[in-house]
Amino acid sequence: MEPLIIAHRGFSGKYYENTLKAFNAAIEAGADYIEFDINRTRDNEVIVVHDYSIRGKYFKDMTFKEVEDISLEDNCRIPSLREVIESFSGRIKFYIEIKDRKIVDPLLKTLSDFPDDDTVIASFDHYALRKVKEKSPHIKTSALFADVIIDPVPTLVALDANYFHPCWEDRSPEPYELIDEEFVAYLNNLGFGTISWAEDRPEVIKKLMDKGFNAISTNRPDLAFEIRKEKISR
Repeated sequence: MEPLIIAHRGFSGKYYENTLKAFNAAIEAGADYIEFDINRTRDNEVIVVHDYSIRGKYFKDMTFKEVEDISLEDNCRIPSLREVIESFSGRIKFYIEIKDRKIVDPLLKTLSDFPDDDTVIASFDHYALRKVKEKSPHIKTSALFADVIIDPVPTLVALDANYFHPCWEDRSPEPYELIDEEFVAYLNNLGFGTISWAEDRPEVIKKLMDKGFNAISTNRPDLAFEIRKEKISR
């Protein structure tokens, strides 16, 4: 099976990240999933944004109305989780990174209104993933790892996670050398998928696909789509 393409923060290599414009462009580029981050406002609205603050103000101290009024580049704005899901449900799958464990309950409540969507919830906060599985065991989870020396298998088993997602972009000039096809196959045999860090270099995307990664995260879903198409046609 050829790897899935996860558009990291949408088509963020070309459009403002985590916006409706970036997500629409990712769909047009052939992505299978859009990846996005979620945070919360003071009035407990779940919003789609990577950072915890903007222009010196924390989102947790702002109301959703205040967040909505923020103007971003290219006439974009910060959307709510519900708006993103309502806009793209049935058009693409969702890969959602939790930035704050207090978001788990409102996230699951929103997702319950869209039971047919194929959603994966990811986080570096493994306790948050545990909470997701306890409350909604049918939802797929992906454990993010920043450290290259930790054996992920005991953690994946303990969390009943579905995916191993090494975030090793900054761990080496050539992070793909830190993992080999034997280890990817080993994880697959244990029932865990493997998702790459956000990679945009065409030659590296090809190597990750050759190693058997189950999904490629990238800011350039258009490049990954063309590489995958070429690989299939060989």
